[in-house]
Amino acid sequence: MPILSIDSSSGYSNTLIMDDNLNVITETISGFHENHSVLIFKQIDEMLSKTDIKLNDLNGIAVSLGPGSFTGVRVSLTIAKTLSYILGLNIIGLGTLFVCAYSIFKNNLDPKYIIAIKNAIKNSYYVSAFMSKNGNLTSYLKICRFNMEELKLFIDGLGSVPTLVYGYNQKDKYKRFKSELKENVPLIPFDLIKIPYYAAKYALKSGIKNDLNYTEGLSPYYVYSEGPF
Repeated sequence: MPILSIDSSSGYSNTLIMDDNLNVITETISGFHENHSVLIFKQIDEMLSKTDIKLNDLNGIAVSLGPGSFTGVRVSLTIAKTLSYILGLNIIGLGTLFVCAYSIFKNNLDPKYIIAIKNAIKNSYYVSAFMSKNGNLTSYLKICRFNMEELKLFIDGLGSVPTLVYGYNQKDKYKRFKSELKENVPLIPFDLIKIPYYAAKYALKSGIKNDLNYTEGLSPYYVYSEGPF
């Protein structure tokens, strides 16, 4: 049965429906905006109207938890939780940086360390690190906010060459980051528009646990983090 995937953490509102065979049935991708609460409902309605799928046909929901837009994360998570509660659907919340790293992991590059990065505020970056071990992707560093020098120190201190994945919503930001990094490490750009696709793929491959509680696992990162996310 198909699942719904929602992300509005990075300036877009993106929604997608994927089937059990990891095929995208339908999707909608917005441009930059701030009216997430109205647009996401319209996007879901548009997707359903294009197919024979009804809300009751869905088998689960994947939703992004950030870090990213405060309003975007809050709105998409509220919508996902509401639909999950009303329809009795399983739901999984995934961090945007985990999804960035997962995209590299599933493309068979299999580095020992994957460092996922995206822009934050005041010339800083959201950073999280993961280890590829025994066919699984596990957390090595929880989300931090580093400036460029702190990021370089962290990379140098790993003792092993990591693969960096940089999540972007504007290509010029990726180009600027690449020019400032000046580290001899693999660097892969990841268009954040693809978050719903890889979130849905992860959810279908790993299974969706039914957890409707307001716990860390289903709360935006800004709720339990040690700083502005």
